[in-house]
This record gives sequence, structure tokens and C-alpha cells, in this order.
Amino acid sequence: MKLSDQVVAALKRLHPDARRQIRRALTDLEAGKRQDTRALRHPLLGFSRLRVGKYRVIYRRHPESHALIAEFLEERSIVYKAFLPPS
Repeated sequence: MKLSDQVVAALKRLHPDARRQIRRALTDLEAGKRQDTRALRHPLLGFSRLRVGKYRVIYRRHPESHALIAEFLEERSIVYKAFLPPS
């Protein structure tokens, strides 16, 4: 699993309980355990979201290795407005 710089910074500023829940959810997702996920639509086609309480993690799978890449983490109220897909 790869975490973007934004995700690492966001995790550092969260309460330890929230941080632990998000890390556990990402680990479970990577291991193939069922999580609350959903594929996103245009303009975020190719990305999915992981719901962990009031937080959302925008992630994708690497096309060749299928490795999990967590791109963006924020509260639901602003995550879809603030996330700009990498070019």
C-alpha cells in the first residue's frame, strides 16, 4: 500500500482513535476484506472511496500491480470539493 503525502499529513493531524480506524480500514481493504467502498464517477472515474466514519479516503489500484494507492483523505463534507486527481 502506498500513501500519498497528503494522506500521511492528514493522518498525523487526526485524533489517534480516528487514525487507528483509518489505518485498520486501509489494511483490511488491501487484504481483500469487505469494506464500505464505492467506485466514483466522472470527473473522478478510476478512483474509489473508502468510508471510515466521517472520513473518506480516495484511492485507486495500480493498473499493473493492483497495489492500493491512497491518494486523498479528508472529512466527507469537503473531500470531493478539495481532491484534484494527479495529472
